Amino acid sequence: MSAAQAKALHDSDGDDCWDSKVCPSRRSYIRNRDRRNQARRRKRYAELQTLEVPEMGLPQITYAVLIVYREPGDSPVHAIAAEVWQDQEKVAQVPPIYCCQMVPSQVHVYIQKLLELLKQNYGIKKFASLVRLDPYQCSIEGCFLHPKVG
Repeated sequence: MSAAQAKALHDSDGDDCWDSKVCPSRRSYIRNRDRRNQARRRKRYAELQTLEVPEMGLPQITYAVLIVYREPGDSPVHAIAAEVWQDQEKVAQVPPIYCCQMVPSQVHVYIQKLLELLKQNYGIKKFASLVRLDPYQCSIEGCFLHPKVG
């Protein structure tokens, strides 16, 4: 509402709270608050110093990712696979195996054997991350979840 409407509203209430010295500047501040804050953010961001880290001298990182094909919740593991990465490049993979017939302790034993293999070949002692994929994304050829064509 305009200043005249706000003044008339406050005068009609009988509280006579309109102060000509304070209220116009408060209204201006509130009306322009978003624009001022945006200008402040831009200024702060422009003042930030950007540092460039030279690529030379950074150690090459080798890590493993455990891929578990499993439905959400407390469902059985369909299959397990693993990938070995050096920086941003996949250098090795362990193809998925079915786990449908395994009990949980057998799945854990398989994962421990997988880690032993990775430690021998790449010095990897544990998985950097675990990726859960839907069983329908299983890449095992002839998987019973994939419809047979032809």
